[in-house]
Amino acid sequence: MPDAATEASGSVAARWRTTFVASVVVFVAMLLLFRSTVEGMVYTWYNFETYTHGFIILPITIWLIWQKRAHLAAYTPQPTSAFVSLVLLSLGAWTLARLTGVLVVEQLALVGALISAVATLLGWQVAKFLAFPLLFLLFAVPMGEDLVPPMMEFTASFTVGALKLTGIPVYRDGLWFSVPSGNWSVVEACSGVRYLIASVTLGVMYAYITYHTLWKRLLFIALSAIVPIFANGLRAYMIVMIGHLSDMKYAVGVDHLIYGWIFFGFVMFILFWIGSYWQEEHDPPQFVAPPRRLSAGSVDLRVAALSVAVLTAATLTVWGVTRAESVEPQVAVPLQAPAGAGNWTLSQEPTLWTTNHLETAHEIAARYRSAAGEVQLFVALYPRQRQGAEAISDRNRIAEDFLRYAREGRHDVTLGAETVTVNRARAMLRIDGRNVEHRVWQWYRVAGHSLTNRYLGKAREALARIYPGRTDGAWIVITTPSGPLEDEAAERRLAAFASEMVPKLDAAIDRSVGTTD
Repeated sequence: MPDAATEASGSVAARWRTTFVASVVVFVAMLLLFRSTVEGMVYTWYNFETYTHGFIILPITIWLIWQKRAHLAAYTPQPTSAFVSLVLLSLGAWTLARLTGVLVVEQLALVGALISAVATLLGWQVAKFLAFPLLFLLFAVPMGEDLVPPMMEFTASFTVGALKLTGIPVYRDGLWFSVPSGNWSVVEACSGVRYLIASVTLGVMYAYITYHTLWKRLLFIALSAIVPIFANGLRAYMIVMIGHLSDMKYAVGVDHLIYGWIFFGFVMFILFWIGSYWQEEHDPPQFVAPPRRLSAGSVDLRVAALSVAVLTAATLTVWGVTRAESVEPQVAVPLQAPAGAGNWTLSQEPTLWTTNHLETAHEIAARYRSAAGEVQLFVALYPRQRQGAEAISDRNRIAEDFLRYAREGRHDVTLGAETVTVNRARAMLRIDGRNVEHRVWQWYRVAGHSLTNRYLGKAREALARIYPGRTDGAWIVITTPSGPLEDEAAERRLAAFASEMVPKLDAAIDRSVGTTD
């Protein structure tokens, strides 16, 4: 095949240069266009240790591609418009995520747009070959926060189960548990999410370098996700045992974290060492025929046209979202606590504590009384939700500090004319020198709909922005005093309050944002 050999040795090198320059220009230009999203990612990398690896994801991606340069030399880049639809889909997802304040989706959409834009210029054949290093860019997105609660629960269950098997008596209350030598709790740092993220990131890189067969790569990646979950449970058990056997002299405080990282490093070494026994070598091909023959001039024209199309779509997306974000909603009337409903009357006394939530000028903190007892009501209303001012956020908490906080799942309750699932919990706080326990119900009201599912709430908000155009969201909490023998009475008190007061509260929210939906 002299023609193929001539093309591979001559014009292909020029095509690679053109494609490489265009890809770098488009990639950098999109980073600049979406710099606010990029700045948000960098801020998280810098301020949260769990995501510090984000700084090296792009350099690693470049290195992974460089490792395969001998293989790439056998391919001929051919730009294709097939991936433009993925670019547009990613830009659409970025728009909705930006307008609804879903930061992780916004960042994922941007990375997806970057990958799709580069794949557009490289063509299907080359993009398929580079799928692993290109998709590796997704690890730059700080994500995994939703895994913290279930992994904390798993770690607590694993540790308590292992302690019982060891013969150590243990009493568990939510994420807190006690052994004869002292008390322990599983906090966010103990969830193992940072170990999981680090392990999967390293696992993907190792699998790409070490294996060529797809099923081996996927198997090793799966193991890099499963092993650290159980290893973290074992780590927590070992720390409790060290503390217990040393009469709480070791494995607490800083020692706790040091032992954790040392153990994680050992586990990863063993995993990679075992994986090295199935290492594969793959010699680069001499030449890979392109799907169709295109002249150098035609390829250059396609690269230029597709680069302009991608950047134009990105520019219009940013321009449109910037205009939409500049429109501030008009609050019709100030949000006020309902005066009362049924047997419940508004008390003039302040609440026992203040909540810790994202800043807003529209909030309620009130106490209500009836013959059944007392209930506190907290509401944070965000007339136009956006990142940093939204109802659905982990930063909306009922208090700054807890002595104890135990989630108790979800429960269907009647809120006026509708039945809604609320998040239930028990909170122990220090108030006026006393330990006070309260039953807690939480839920959201997004664009006129009460709900607890965070994803459904964001979907509601996205749809409401299109029609009829509502952007409001409220975080709602009710609490009532409780105790070891008062759970049923406290639940009935909250249910009675919710049934009688929430319809008035919903009406107050709707009036405040200027709608009667």
